[in-house]
Amino acid sequence: MSSEPRAELQRLARIVERSRQRLEELDRRKQGVLEVVEDHRRTAAVLTSLLESANTGTASGHVGIGAGVSLPLAPSDAEGRSIVDLGSGVYGERTWSGALEVTLQRQKDLESIVNDLEARMSELEEDVAQHAIAFNAMAESIESDAKAEPAATETGGPDEPEPEPEEKRAPAPRRRRFGSELTLDD
Repeated sequence: MSSEPRAELQRLARIVERSRQRLEELDRRKQGVLEVVEDHRRTAAVLTSLLESANTGTASGHVGIGAGVSLPLAPSDAEGRSIVDLGSGVYGERTWSGALEVTLQRQKDLESIVNDLEARMSELEEDVAQHAIAFNAMAESIESDAKAEPAATETGGPDEPEPEPEEKRAPAPRRRRFGSELTLDD
């Protein structure tokens, strides 16, 4: 097998491997974003439930603070207030409906990111498939060429003399440079 097709095969194999690694990384990112989306869905469900109970005048509940301790939740007005992370470590007070609005907007933005990641993953999967097909086709071509070469030499006929095996050569003597300097061969 000549070195050119072999080098092309190695190049294709590296491309396929890098693409698969990028695909795995995109999938890890997507899973992380999906976890955040799920957190926003739960938050939106709780806020929606609180808003519904506030509209009926029965809004109350408990917020767990850990170690089996919870604090009672009773809004001072018809709709309670919440503290919302507005980004970059900045928190602001919002009504439950305001907090729900922020949460739903973030959820929408996150779902857009998931869609973008899925589109990139799809494109990458197509690239991987195309490069893998090209790799397999080239490997089969090289393999069939390699099988055809020995068959051609075997059917060369009885008139052709058999090639004589190369004589074993003694290794070249090590060269020394000026005086006692060592070379890379030493």
